[in-house]
Amino acid sequence: MRQSFKTCLFTAIPFLATLTVLFSCAPHTAQTGRSAPARHARPSISAAALEKQVHTLINNERRKAGLSLLASDEALSRIARNHSRDMGTRSYFAHNSPEGHDFSYRYQQAGYTCAITISRTIYQGAENIARNNLYDSVTTVNGQAYYDWNSLEKIAETTVQGWMKSPGHRKNILTPVWRNEGIGVFISPDDRVYITQNFC
Repeated sequence: MRQSFKTCLFTAIPFLATLTVLFSCAPHTAQTGRSAPARHARPSISAAALEKQVHTLINNERRKAGLSLLASDEALSRIARNHSRDMGTRSYFAHNSPEGHDFSYRYQQAGYTCAITISRTIYQGAENIARNNLYDSVTTVNGQAYYDWNSLEKIAETTVQGWMKSPGHRKNILTPVWRNEGIGVFISPDDRVYITQNFC
C-alpha cells in the first residue's frame, strides 16, 4: 500500500496586539516498482472559488465559537492576493518580503487603514499565511509520475484545519474584534498553493 503524508511547520511571530503565524505543508514523493496507480488529470482549481471556500470555512469556525461573522473585504483581499502572488513568483514563504516589508507595510502601501480601539488596545490588523499543494503525493512507477491530486474542497479544508490546530492561527481567526477579512490565493506553476488571510 502506498503511503502519503504531509510534513507541516508552524512558526509564531508576535506583532503589536496580535499574533501572525505561518503554516506550510510539503507533498510526499515516493518511488516504487509496483503496478501503476490510476491516472487522474490535474484539477482545474479556481483561485477565486478557493478564496470563497476558505472564507466560508473561516466563518463556520467563528460561528461555532459564537463570534460575529467576518465580512469579505475586497481591499484586504487585493492586499492578500498580492502577497500570495509575490511569495509564489519569488519563491519565498514568509510574512516579511525579501525587502523586509510586513503586512502593516502592505496595508499602508494600499492605502488601507485598520485601527480598532478596544479599551486601551488598538488592533491594527493581522495576517495568516499558508502554503498548500495541488497534490498530496506523487508516486513514480517505471519513470512515470502519478499524482494524488487534491480537490478545491480538500485544499480549503486542510488549510483551515491546519490554522485551527495552531494556537497563533486560531487566535487570529477567533479574535472577537475583527470585522473583515481578505483571502488571497495564488497557484504557482510548481503546483504550490499560496494563501494569505488578512484581518481588520
